[in-house]
Amino acid sequence: MKLVTAVIAIVAFLVAGCGISTTKPHGVGPPARGVPQVGAVPDRARLFFVSLDGVQAVSRPADESLDPGRAVALLLEGPTEAERRQGFSTALTDVAGRVGVDTGDGRVTFTLPFDAGRVPVEAIHQLTCTAANARVPGGRPVADVDIDFRELGKPGVWGPLHCNVAGYYARPEGGRSPGGLPG
Repeated sequence: MKLVTAVIAIVAFLVAGCGISTTKPHGVGPPARGVPQVGAVPDRARLFFVSLDGVQAVSRPADESLDPGRAVALLLEGPTEAERRQGFSTALTDVAGRVGVDTGDGRVTFTLPFDAGRVPVEAIHQLTCTAANARVPGGRPVADVDIDFRELGKPGVWGPLHCNVAGYYARPEGGRSPGGLPG
């Protein structure tokens, strides 16, 4: 009988809820959403810098979604002090402030004031992926944005180059690409 009374007392204690009161649901913010389209998040700029692991994206706060010209201007300023402490650098020191950026429907054209063969491959990669990840007219996905390079005062362009999801650029079909790469 004592055993039955003890079991009933334990069950009664457990059923009482152990002191946890009932509450109603509380709001915790907006519902979760999918991954935003590149360029659709107005407060981030995606810039590409050199690290020990190759060229990598760095996300930086911005007041609004940046067009390729503004994104490249930020890129040409180089990594911030915090980014440098994380091991990021730039291969664009020789072209800083001297790159023209023109945009069209799904296309960005860079104009360099000297022989593009002198520009390091990493610098071409930085420019290509930074521009493709900006707000390019036409709304194309990053991998479909055509990036061309030309030399000031010379006919023709090299490209198109593309930045894929991993952030690497592809060599153009035929011709030669900037940075001394064979096409």
